[in-house]
Amino acid sequence: MSATDQTARDGAATDQARRLASVRTQQAQLREQGFTGRAWGFLLPTASGLGGLLLWELAVHWFQLPSYLLPAPSEVALVMVEKWQLLLDQLVYTAFAAIVGFVIAVVIALSLGAMIAASPFVERVLYVWLVVFHAIPKVVVAPLLLVWIGFGLQSSIIFVVVFTFFPMLVNTVAGLRSADPDLLLLARSMGGGNWQLLRKIRIPSALPSIIAGVKISITLAPLGAVIGEFVASNKGLGHMLIQSVGSLEVPVAFAAVTVVSLLGIFTWYLAEFFERATIPWHASQRGRSGSDS
Repeated sequence: MSATDQTARDGAATDQARRLASVRTQQAQLREQGFTGRAWGFLLPTASGLGGLLLWELAVHWFQLPSYLLPAPSEVALVMVEKWQLLLDQLVYTAFAAIVGFVIAVVIALSLGAMIAASPFVERVLYVWLVVFHAIPKVVVAPLLLVWIGFGLQSSIIFVVVFTFFPMLVNTVAGLRSADPDLLLLARSMGGGNWQLLRKIRIPSALPSIIAGVKISITLAPLGAVIGEFVASNKGLGHMLIQSVGSLEVPVAFAAVTVVSLLGIFTWYLAEFFERATIPWHASQRGRSGSDS
């Protein structure tokens, strides 16, 4: 081997080592930036929330507002500590109605969505009625549902179904229709049946849209349960809220609202986790998975 060849090889090895070191440095910088971004993503909302609660507390004491008009956050927190067992019991009742109603809505929305996407005849027959039904204000229908269904847990469940199934239905139909027509044509030319097309092509392409509908609907489930309890229940956070407002126990009402809000936040992050676990390959998840690694 000549000295020139050896020098060239040494130079190539040195360049490769430099490129490898540069890549490792960039990866370390990206990890550091990702950590910093996550830290700020946690600290800024936390600081904003604590600052808002502090301003609320100071405003109540500065203007000497009575608790039946606007209780201080410290008073609401004290009520939550004192009545935690009652709040927990009502939360379990409301959460059960929300979960059962949401599951029923998912089954109905996915079934009807598949039928509408597969058959233009079914779409022409059903879709207009579904749109009309969705356009009717739910609160207006509440007394009628009370007459038709009765008083109790079943009314809250039906309210959850009514509130949550339409966004999932629309997203399911849109997602099932978003499959690549060239890919469908290719699969049919290779002997693929309708069930195989649905399972192998339509459902995977529809998953991002369906999960987006789930994320919208799942946060409406506690709202539907609470409104159902307003009208047709003697238990649950909605009933507790109505009773406390009627007796001017506004701190208790704020405690119930806080628990409902926490339930909604929990369901949202549950849907976020489900989305990451179900479609990690989707473009919307690539940035997250990269920042989390």
